[in-house]
Amino acid sequence: MNQERGKFIVFEGVGGSGKTTQIELAKDFLEKKGLKVLTTREPGGVGASEKIRELIFALRDKNLIGPEGQMVLFFAARYLWLNSLVKPALTKGINVLTDRAHTSTAAYQGFAEGGDLNRILAVSEVVMEGAKPDAVVFLNISPETSIKRRAAETNGDPFDKQGEGYLRRLIAGYRRMAQESWEV
Repeated sequence: MNQERGKFIVFEGVGGSGKTTQIELAKDFLEKKGLKVLTTREPGGVGASEKIRELIFALRDKNLIGPEGQMVLFFAARYLWLNSLVKPALTKGINVLTDRAHTSTAAYQGFAEGGDLNRILAVSEVVMEGAKPDAVVFLNISPETSIKRRAAETNGDPFDKQGEGYLRRLIAGYRRMAQESWEV
């Protein structure tokens, strides 16, 4: 039986941009069309990656890790997630909708935090092993909207607490990648 490969669709944007809502809407739409869909998040999605996510957030919240260290841990979590969840699902013809992927590392650790963007892109090539998204959906909102939407959260991730200047750099990075059609 010749089964068609599933589609890999990444939803990107700052905290509060509506990624979760849009993923659920897309999932419902695709399932009504009779397609198989897996939703996930990154970093996370599988047990080991979720533990790495918790470690990153704990270290970041206490200012114990900079952009290069974050990059290494994010890519470790991503490698596990990609090879144990995403690639097998795609091979079985399941469409994968994910809240974030490798483009987040370029945006957060590169553009927003001033990490070495060339190094991030080089490591991304190794970790992703040619697994490119079929589409990246960038949800573009203002820093003010992000701050307002995330204000009520008590357990938001430490990256969402960085303030308006950080969010402006982050959004500018996402916009640059979108305008240049980066395939990070």
